[in-house]
Amino acid sequence: MIMEMKRILSFIVIFTFFIFLSLSSQALANGVLLESVGPISTGRGATNIAHADNGSMVRDNPAGLANITSDKIELNADLFSFSMHYQDPQNNDEEGKEPIFTLPSFFYTKRLNKTPLGIGVGVFNSAGYSTEYNLIHPNYGTQKYFSYSSLSKILMGAGYKCGDRFSLGLGMGASYSQVKLELPYTFQTGALKGIPALINMKGDDWTYTWNLGAQWQIFSKTTLGLAYRSQDTFNMHGDLDMDIPALAQTVPDTTAHYDLDFDFRWPRSLGLGLLHRLTDKHTLSFDVMWIDWSSAFDDLTLKLSNGDNAAFNSQTGKNPQDTLPLDWKDGYSFRLGYEQLLTPGDTLRFGYLYSQSPVPDSTLVPMIPGILTHMLSVGYSREWKNWSFNLAYLYAFPSKQSVGTSKIVGGDFDSSSLKQSLHCLCLGVGYRI
Repeated sequence: MIMEMKRILSFIVIFTFFIFLSLSSQALANGVLLESVGPISTGRGATNIAHADNGSMVRDNPAGLANITSDKIELNADLFSFSMHYQDPQNNDEEGKEPIFTLPSFFYTKRLNKTPLGIGVGVFNSAGYSTEYNLIHPNYGTQKYFSYSSLSKILMGAGYKCGDRFSLGLGMGASYSQVKLELPYTFQTGALKGIPALINMKGDDWTYTWNLGAQWQIFSKTTLGLAYRSQDTFNMHGDLDMDIPALAQTVPDTTAHYDLDFDFRWPRSLGLGLLHRLTDKHTLSFDVMWIDWSSAFDDLTLKLSNGDNAAFNSQTGKNPQDTLPLDWKDGYSFRLGYEQLLTPGDTLRFGYLYSQSPVPDSTLVPMIPGILTHMLSVGYSREWKNWSFNLAYLYAFPSKQSVGTSKIVGGDFDSSSLKQSLHCLCLGVGYRI
């Protein structure tokens, strides 16, 4: 038992390093928040709250850990390719760069012998976005518009079976998030309000995270699941470099460096799931999720300090602040999944997702592409001895959103539109211990 736990711990350490190394250059999500992790859940439309057949229930509902039937290690790689198009009076249908992003994940689940307790560990990416355009700015001509953010987690969970039909689960762990921006930016508030600048900023932080859930087998073939995921709040620390060419006639040096602090929040969520076994070979599942975007993405306040440009400091002080309005509204996600057991070792899956866009037209910007709405998925699993091989594909149909008069000061995004679609391929392998 001790040697087994040492091997598992070594897997976790190595894979944690692998994930955070991959995040140093790439991250993204379903627009912003990942609907699912791994091919099993993705193949059936991201439904997972009432299931107990894959490691990502550590993320989705730890109560399912009490209902697992075997110990298992799972390695997954989710590959994303976005298509993004932006248009405004200066830019005619400009296409964002479309690299393929790979988000790995690792899960280990174990049922403790002769106890009603199941445990699990997950290392995975849960949210993020990455965009890059070359756009014409009204004041500064063609400029790079780059944004990047990621949320990755190390989560340990436990599920406890309270009798034959009811289980409870709790997960606790650590989250790491990064934010980077490089683009023309118009100050929204304070002494520099309305002045366009070229900025390059970055920040990161660690915080704690947790989730909890329940599963109730209400009938012999029907299971109900409930899951809550915490809001992760980060006190980001980093740097901001600024260049304001418009001040060239009044100050000798238009560049400045600042220390940067800002709060950044990833939203809490509450989900309800239902699983019903039509027959021994056919299963339907349905999940609905509420996502509290209104508390997380309401605004972004940048707190600058220790500015190194005396001319700027004399006008704005050494510790200027600026607040960018976002005003996102709460979102809902509806998910429908179907599974068919073709043979004892082959499973086919289909799914449909509807994810409500939380982005108001008035604060839509191309740097945070969170507007995907309708998605279809298909998946397949093959069992061979102690191994399982899993595959899923998800397609998000093109979604488009437009701005009339933007709430963002400066008019940069007035009369603009953003169009986005997604291809996602999920690969995974599992081994029963």
